[in-house]
Amino acid sequence: MSQMAAVRLGQRREARAARILDTAMRLLGTDGVDALTLGRVAREEGLVPAALYRYFPSKDALLAALQRRTVAALHARLTAHLAALDAEAPRREAPMRALVALASLPRFHVEASRDMPQEFRLVMTLLGDPRLVLSDDDAARTAPLLGALLGDVAALFERAVSAGALPPGDPARRTFVLWAALQGALSLAKMSRFDARLGDAEALGSEAVTALLRGWGADAAAVTRAARAAERPR
Repeated sequence: MSQMAAVRLGQRREARAARILDTAMRLLGTDGVDALTLGRVAREEGLVPAALYRYFPSKDALLAALQRRTVAALHARLTAHLAALDAEAPRREAPMRALVALASLPRFHVEASRDMPQEFRLVMTLLGDPRLVLSDDDAARTAPLLGALLGDVAALFERAVSAGALPPGDPARRTFVLWAALQGALSLAKMSRFDARLGDAEALGSEAVTALLRGWGADAAAVTRAARAAERPR
């Protein structure tokens, strides 16, 4: 096989794998993880199961590939979000810049869940489901990407400490506490049926992050200013 033919074959294979992942994500969005099977994905794609196995040999492998793609997309989105924040106020002093970045995470979290609902739901399911949805091997392949995403949040805490906006603390621990608070706020969306304030995930998340930053030793007045600066543009 010539080099050019090999390249074209690889491109066709990547395109087919991407279409399979798109189909699997659509099925996940309508029926959930438990209802997803390789046989059903193959039927939707017009493939026999044996052909699908050449791309994804197991449901675990398919879910892991979906998670890796989703985490990479979320990571790129977070990078763009933080860059936009810095561009909005380039003269903002370092301590306030660090606090605004952290205070903006509730908005990022809610917007990501709104704009990428199926992808976001998948990551939350795989992270939050107490069952072992993925095998250890497949989970290990996803861990570096997830670690990079959460590592960027941990870096925000490190930046806040370096700028003097926060006292020292374990950045990884702070990241997971913040993540848990934001996800908890998001899970209460149904409460808006009874009281709009109770189901406002961004407002609840912002209040939680504000309380956490103050509890971790940030100046209360500075946190309040940062929260206002991080609010969704009107």
